[in-house]
Amino acid sequence: MTSLENPLSNIGSSSDTGDTASNESSTVTNVLSFDLEHWYTATLIRDEVSAPTDRLEESVRVVRELLSAHDTRATFFVVGEVATEYPDVIRELAADGHEIATHGHTHTPLFDLTPNEFESELSDSADAIADAIGSRPVGFRAPNFSVTPKTQWAFDVLSESDLQYDSSVFPVRTPMYGVSSAPVRPYCVDSREPFSAGAYTGSDLVEFPLATFHPVLRIPTAGGFYARLQPTWLLKRGIRNLNRRGIPATLYFHPWEFNSEIATTEVSAHKRFISFRGSDTLGEKLEALLAAFEFGTVERVIENRGW
Repeated sequence: MTSLENPLSNIGSSSDTGDTASNESSTVTNVLSFDLEHWYTATLIRDEVSAPTDRLEESVRVVRELLSAHDTRATFFVVGEVATEYPDVIRELAADGHEIATHGHTHTPLFDLTPNEFESELSDSADAIADAIGSRPVGFRAPNFSVTPKTQWAFDVLSESDLQYDSSVFPVRTPMYGVSSAPVRPYCVDSREPFSAGAYTGSDLVEFPLATFHPVLRIPTAGGFYARLQPTWLLKRGIRNLNRRGIPATLYFHPWEFNSEIATTEVSAHKRFISFRGSDTLGEKLEALLAAFEFGTVERVIENRGW
C-alpha cells in the first residue's frame, strides 16, 4: 500500500468538535470533486428511466470550461464502466490537471455488494482508469455515500487495496445514508473504530468526509441536491464555518447536474425535484464559490497537509 509518509499528527485533535474557532485563514484549500457517472444510473431514478439519452460528453464539457475559466483543478470520481466507454473524456480531464479517482466499476452502492464483490469493483475500476490514463487511482468514493456502520467492512477492503484515501462518509444522517457522529474533518481511519478520529495508529487510509454547514449544526451543504436547493450565501457561510476552524470543506457535484437538458418527465414529480431542481442556476452558484474560496484536488490537500 502506498504510504502517506507522515503520521498526520493534527488529525483527531480536540478541534474535530469545532467548539473553538480559530481566525479564518485564506490558506485553507477546500476539496472540489465530481462524481462522474451516467445520470440515469443515479440510485434514486435508475429503475424508472427506460430510454435515456446519453449526455455525458456535453455535461463534462460544461464543467471543464467552468473549471478552466477559474483555473481550478478538481478530483473526478469516475465509474470504471464510464472510463471504458469514454476513455478520451477521462484522458482530457487528466490532461487538464484534474485528479482521476474511482467511483466503483458499475455504480453499485455498497449496500448491494458483498466484500468480495466490492474488492472486484475496486480492481476492475482501477484497471479501466489505468487503461484510459496510464495510472491507477489513489482515491475512492462509494456510490450514494454508502459507507455507513452497515457497510464498515468496506474500510478493511480499502485498507488492503492500493488506495490512499476514501471520501464516502457523510457526517450527517439522512434517510438514504450518513453517519451523524463521524468527524467533519479529514482523519486517519482506525479499522476498529472507523467513524472516530483518534491518534495515528499506522493506518495509511485517510477519510475525507463531505462538508456540513457547521461542525455542530450538521446541515448537509456539501453539494449536489443540497447546493442546488440552498442559496449561495448559505453555502458560503457553511464553507467559512469550516475554514475558520482550519477544516477543508469537501464539496461534490455531478457533471450532469450542470446540464438542464437532462431533466426528464419519466420519473415521479418527487424524484424530479430531488434529481433536477436547481440545475439551471448551479453553474452560477459554483462560479460564485470558486471566486470566493480556494479549491483543489484531494491529492493536493493531502500533500499540503492542509487541515
